[in-house]
Amino acid sequence: MTSLTFIGASGGTGTTTLAALSVLLLVEQGSRIPTVVAEDAQSFDLRLGTLSSPVRGSGHELVDGGRYQPGKAAAAIEQGRLVLVGASTPQGVAALESSLSDVAQRFGTPGLERTLPVLCSAFGRSTTVAGRLSVPFDARLAVGAPLTKTLPSLRARTKTALNMQWLPVLRETYGIR
Repeated sequence: MTSLTFIGASGGTGTTTLAALSVLLLVEQGSRIPTVVAEDAQSFDLRLGTLSSPVRGSGHELVDGGRYQPGKAAAAIEQGRLVLVGASTPQGVAALESSLSDVAQRFGTPGLERTLPVLCSAFGRSTTVAGRLSVPFDARLAVGAPLTKTLPSLRARTKTALNMQWLPVLRETYGIR
C-alpha cells in the first residue's frame, strides 16, 4: 500500500482542497481511488462533495493530515510521500520553507526526497518559487463549495496546471499507467 499524505505548512493553505482535487482527478481519469483518511473527515467530505458514480478502491491511501507536525511528517515519509502545502504568499512560502527545513533536519535527504512541496495561490496573489509545484489562483476554488460541482467550471489555466503538474504525481505515486 502506498500512502500520499497532505499536510499544510500552516492553516488555510489549500491542503484539503488539493487532497479532494486529487480524488476527483483520479475519478475523472477512471482510476481506482485510494482509501481516504482525513483528520477532519466532515470538512473533507464537504469539500469533496458527492461522487456521481461508485468508484473502486485501489488498496492505496490518501491522507488529509491537517497542519504540519513532525510526527505526522514522520508517518507520511515512512508510509509513502509527504505533500507539504503552503500558501503562495510571502508568509506562506516562509512557513513552507520552515517546514521543509524541519523535514531536512529530522529526516535528512531521504525525507526530503519523499517530500513534495506545493504552493496554492489564494486571494489572487501568487508567489512562485523554483522547484515547487504551484496551483494557480482560481476564484472557484476559493469559495469552499463542493469540488464535485466546482471542478467542471475551473479556469482553463487551473485545469491545465492540475493535469500537467499534479496528475503525473498521482499516477507515479499510485503506480497508475
